[in-house]
Amino acid sequence: MVPLKISEFKIFKFSLGLLRPLIIGRHHLAERTGFIIGLCSENDHVSFGEISPLPGLTMEDMSLVETQITSLRSSVLGCDLPDHLEALSGGFDNWPGGDDPTPSVRFGFETAILNLIAAARGLPLCKVISDSPRDSITVNGLLSGSPVDIIRKTTKLLGMGYAAFKLKVGRNSIQKDIEITRDVRRLIGDDVILRLDANRAWGIDDALVFAEAVADCKIDYIEEPVETLPLLKKLIDETGLSLPLALDESLLELTPEAFSSMSGIKAIVLKPTLLGLEKTMQFARAATAQGMTPVISSAFESSIGLTALAHLAACINTTDVPAGLDTLDWFKEDLLVDPLGIEAGRIRITELPDIPRVIRRDLLTEINY
Repeated sequence: MVPLKISEFKIFKFSLGLLRPLIIGRHHLAERTGFIIGLCSENDHVSFGEISPLPGLTMEDMSLVETQITSLRSSVLGCDLPDHLEALSGGFDNWPGGDDPTPSVRFGFETAILNLIAAARGLPLCKVISDSPRDSITVNGLLSGSPVDIIRKTTKLLGMGYAAFKLKVGRNSIQKDIEITRDVRRLIGDDVILRLDANRAWGIDDALVFAEAVADCKIDYIEEPVETLPLLKKLIDETGLSLPLALDESLLELTPEAFSSMSGIKAIVLKPTLLGLEKTMQFARAATAQGMTPVISSAFESSIGLTALAHLAACINTTDVPAGLDTLDWFKEDLLVDPLGIEAGRIRITELPDIPRVIRRDLLTEINY
């Protein structure tokens, strides 16, 4: 196959308003900002990647991110792509060299490169990454806010055909969290998947009280119930928590190799914007080898980033594991003419948008140096 040469590398800024404040730790966000990189090959194949670090989840400084993007452009413009990058088994660790980019820069760059390879081959991204991707993926509806808001959204999504939900807990009293968890389970019935996410809100005592109170609620798993990774390990080793556990924030403190010495973990929740695409695949493979379930999840990307996540989710599980991609209803507008669609709680991979055809260039500001 003739090598792909990068003939253009464009950088754009974007800012998308939110319908309601996005609260991440101490950060209250009224808009979602980031960068889009656009690549073009010598044969006029075009691709895009999204770089949008999320304040409160990442410590990435936007000026550093911009500097790293421009450095990448200088390194790869006019260069041939190395072979086998699509294997996601270390190729991006060795190319293009230079400074180690932040995770969000890695994700956007790796996504754009793989999309360029996909365009050149006339294939969807998932079929570049995997020989046997799933045709569709289930999405878990995201439930947060007041009890009234949670019940209203649960009812709405149930009516739309959703069969999996993730409920945010840990932002109210333990008793209120117990009550809303039980209320949601009663509303959705026993056959619908219910996951919980505490975002490291509790100490061990509170986590045990909560777990005991909802032990009969058929919880798929609870993400990060306690404040630190050492506390989580103590919770597993010394208490016998009655709920299945999932890792999320703790992945930023671990390597894929660490899974071989861990027990008591049912799932790992992978946010590629926080890890990079290649590292996400390394985590997913290591988790699967240890009997853990990898779950792809959003960090409130636009449809450009979410489309890449949907393709990735179609590749990492042989069975249908609900992905955490139900975040677009926070946005006033999107970077695509028609945002990524979820129908009856599912995303059909064959119907994912062809981004170069539907990207909204009016919402992008090109950076010229």
